[in-house]
Amino acid sequence: MKVSEVLKGVKHHVIYEVLISSISIDGEPDIAPMGLRFSEKFEEFTLHPFKSSKTYRNLVEVGEGVANITRDPRPFILGCIPRLKHELLKELEGSKLVKAPRLRGSEAYMEFRVKEVGEKSIDRAEMICEPVSVYLGDLRIEPYSRAVYALIEASVNASRVKVFLNRSKELLKILNRIHYAESIVRRTGGGSEYERLLNLLVKSVEEVLHGILSSQSNP
Repeated sequence: MKVSEVLKGVKHHVIYEVLISSISIDGEPDIAPMGLRFSEKFEEFTLHPFKSSKTYRNLVEVGEGVANITRDPRPFILGCIPRLKHELLKELEGSKLVKAPRLRGSEAYMEFRVKEVGEKSIDRAEMICEPVSVYLGDLRIEPYSRAVYALIEASVNASRVKVFLNRSKELLKILNRIHYAESIVRRTGGGSEYERLLNLLVKSVEEVLHGILSSQSNP
């Protein structure tokens, strides 16, 4: 089915945060949060993965992946915490038409092939992708909560910390965004599962920052 027939509410030229699952040529799966943007007729979409990421390497090597669509913030958080990512990898299962796995329990799936790989910037590639199968998964019904979307925003920024460790200006912007998202989660989801996930994310970011500071003080 076409993207517009399954994902009826999507708009072109809007960046949507999804989880891209991929697989290496050696059969090692991976999954990571990433933004995608549809073309005007939804026949293609664009990804801008960091060139240092496993997602980039896998998509270049194998040329296939799955965009897992969900509003659940949990996989976004686990997907950017290295020491907890194994929990998320256990939730991957076989897809319909591509080698890359899909994330069990997602609300929708878009299996795709990479058509073209170019350069977006020094750090990022630009990948033009073509959907080959789009279908619905498990419906998630939940009232709107700022905590959910703040958590996803925090995870997106947390995934960029390592990339910009040596660029103080960009790193400060990222940390400020995480701090702002943190304030929203604590205010609107204090004591909930969302705050627990936030604490895991904040701890992971602190560990990364502590590691780089320690290495600088002990050359």
